[in-house]
Amino acid sequence: MTDTAIKLTDVSFRWKPGAEAVLDIPHLAIGAGERLLIQGPSGSGKTTLLSLLGGVAIPQSGAVDVLGTTLNQLSAAQRDTFRADRIGFVFQMFNLVPYLTIVENVTLPCRFSASRNSAAMRTSSSLEKEATRLLAQLELDVEALIGRPVTELSTGQQQRVAVARALIGAPPLVIADEPTSALDTDARHAFLDLLFREVDAAGATLIFVSHDRDLAGRFHRTVLLGDINRAA
Repeated sequence: MTDTAIKLTDVSFRWKPGAEAVLDIPHLAIGAGERLLIQGPSGSGKTTLLSLLGGVAIPQSGAVDVLGTTLNQLSAAQRDTFRADRIGFVFQMFNLVPYLTIVENVTLPCRFSASRNSAAMRTSSSLEKEATRLLAQLELDVEALIGRPVTELSTGQQQRVAVARALIGAPPLVIADEPTSALDTDARHAFLDLLFREVDAAGATLIFVSHDRDLAGRFHRTVLLGDINRAA
């Protein structure tokens, strides 16, 4: 992990002019291939930080360098393309599309990114086969669930679909925003086992946000947002 995947330098962000800063981070560096846990209480700016790292928001000052690109020097359209090509997201509520099948939900990022489409097709002969392969790796029996809407899946099953969607096309950065908050302790650790295995296999960097202090020992490093955010 000698290479740097992410670097924040003198980053300040506020939601509107004149408001107090939500984030004021002088420095944060994350190594390529690192599994980083970010923790902090509700309202401390964790989701805002993820928005900056994903190029959804841009700081009023400072630089957000992600995978060799300074995101705040890109246009909104360029950031959209960068995010679609390079970043896989696992959301707290999973954000699965109810009118799509399980496999269609997984392949969705490839519809927006030619590079992820090409990467997926290098691994399997079709997007559908690659989605099925990932779901099987995540221990989801696609054949048994093929006809069921995603809204009828259990929380754990929806979680695996969301992770497969984030991983398809091997994006070099995976961002997970509190995806284990609805799970009990055993289920959280089992989920992390699967996620780490797939992220490591892809050689991706993982940024994982959670308020659960019991997870800290599972990651390469834990950052308390209050320790790096001068606006806290």
